[in-house]
Amino acid sequence: MRKSLGLKGVGVSILLALPLPAWGTDPAKPAPTTLAALDARLGESFREAGIPGATVAIVENGQVLFAKGYGLSDVAAKKPATADSVFRAGSISKSLTGIAVMTLVEQGKLSLDARLADLAPEVKFENPWEATDPVRLVHLLEHTTGWPDISLRVLLLDGKGWSLLRGVQNASSEFVCRWKPGYHPVYNNAGPAVAGVILAKTAGQDFDGYLRDRVLRPMGMATADFALPEELAARMAKSYDPDGTVTYFQTITLAPAGSLAISARELAQLVRFFLGRGTVDGREILKAASVERIERSESSMEGRAGLTNGYGLGNAPMFDRGVTFRGHNGGVDSFTSVYGYSLRNNSGYVLMANGGKGVDFGTPLSHMVEAYLTRGLPPVVAPVVPAGATGDEAALERFAGLYRPITYPNALIRPFQEILGLTRISARNGKLISSGHEFTPVGAHSFQRADRDQPNLAFVEDGGETYKLSALGAARKEPLWRAALIVAVLGLLVLGLLISVVMLPVWLIAKFRGRLAERGGALVRFLPIGALATLILTFVLPLLVIASGSTTAMHRLAEPGPYSIAILLCSLAFPILAALGLWRSLRAPGTKRSVRLYARATTLAVLAFATYAAAIGWVGVMTWKM
Repeated sequence: MRKSLGLKGVGVSILLALPLPAWGTDPAKPAPTTLAALDARLGESFREAGIPGATVAIVENGQVLFAKGYGLSDVAAKKPATADSVFRAGSISKSLTGIAVMTLVEQGKLSLDARLADLAPEVKFENPWEATDPVRLVHLLEHTTGWPDISLRVLLLDGKGWSLLRGVQNASSEFVCRWKPGYHPVYNNAGPAVAGVILAKTAGQDFDGYLRDRVLRPMGMATADFALPEELAARMAKSYDPDGTVTYFQTITLAPAGSLAISARELAQLVRFFLGRGTVDGREILKAASVERIERSESSMEGRAGLTNGYGLGNAPMFDRGVTFRGHNGGVDSFTSVYGYSLRNNSGYVLMANGGKGVDFGTPLSHMVEAYLTRGLPPVVAPVVPAGATGDEAALERFAGLYRPITYPNALIRPFQEILGLTRISARNGKLISSGHEFTPVGAHSFQRADRDQPNLAFVEDGGETYKLSALGAARKEPLWRAALIVAVLGLLVLGLLISVVMLPVWLIAKFRGRLAERGGALVRFLPIGALATLILTFVLPLLVIASGSTTAMHRLAEPGPYSIAILLCSLAFPILAALGLWRSLRAPGTKRSVRLYARATTLAVLAFATYAAAIGWVGVMTWKM
């Protein structure tokens, strides 16, 4: 999947914390109302997004009414993209894996509540709570094991010729529960792969073959495959890095999580499967009740709090627009893809791209397609507080405060998610306010945004802590003293940065003219600037790579080299420079009081941040081990 839920999962927290991109289509333009208008807008949007080739399928009234390719599937060969061009679907693979597991559940050969230790003892993991809260099959599919997401080491490894079990066992040292299984969801690419090992073992057939025989072909996908046979490889599009170079084709080691190769026309059959409640063209793959279970999240605190419309068994909600679509997205190499469907009007879509800014849900491009598909539906109306919901001001006030995300995917992402994801919740007029949006209580624990058609937030008090819960993550309310400390440190860092930017040229000129010697010297001024600069570089350099979406660039973090070693040196330098700057500010006679105050406040803030960074492994950070 794409970086928001995907195999390139290292970017998940960043994109959730930052504003959604504004590329793809002009939001001021009215939504297209005809297929011809949609076709024209799609072509324009793909060009604006720098996408070399894209392919689309539109489903209305349960049928594929439109399927088309745009641009080129192979730039050098000038080969046009068509609706039958084969693209890599990335983490959309998880949807098919979940369906396959449910076929064995229906046959009585598997139970979602079965323990991993019983099903696959050859897969090693660490769970301090195993005696009372074991890792179960359902946790693998709903991302509720408590394991971190896979590291760069696993993410970028080419596993050509590897068996699925070898790939899983290679990653198993990272299967460590950070909290009780079934507590919080964290998107994890290993879980579905382990489920694939269990599926193959239970079925007595290799994973690829079982998916082909029991899911893909019965669903009407005549050529789609998790392996890449020669006839499929001949139709495979090439994918392209942001600079236009061809992206290396990586044989991922955790195939059930992201190795599906498929055309948009065939992927539309998955949309029809969900719209048909498990039946496609008269062929029943699953019973309707099993499909409904795939769409529910039951194994987390969120699910127990009533937010059961979150991430299910390889099936996710798209809460970013009024009418909720469900589906999944994906990203592997430089391919990106997304499918979505709405039961309200029996419609859905598939978007696939081979580079550029890509496709995803939560973007103006997918919004445009969803707006076209829902053009005949009445607008979403603001929810009302039902009987039994928490609507009085006093009850809501206990949820107010500063919340820090706790479900970071891995150590590489942790500081970005924890800092950029800080959220203030307040209570007003019987509603909760978050990021400028009003949330109406619609249940004992659940809340719904005014412009959404389903609950998408929950608050739970557990073990003396208060949690803010969403479809795929959780945040914990910070004590007042810690919230004040976080705000103070971040505020001082920003203030110090602003002063540094303004005063740096002034101090450089004074230094060049020899005027700083009698004013306390240069070090009291430049050491805090150096501490701030190296602190910023420590976190900005990895962020630039993650945000680029380039597989090639990711190797700069995954391997020891000039780029990753520069990050290591900066992460060592900023606390050292801050300590020296603080020492110098206490021993600089003749320095103006304002300069001493700046130096002390800035270096103390950097040292406070360094304490946090050291606690999470970001002082002396080695990105190639994350």
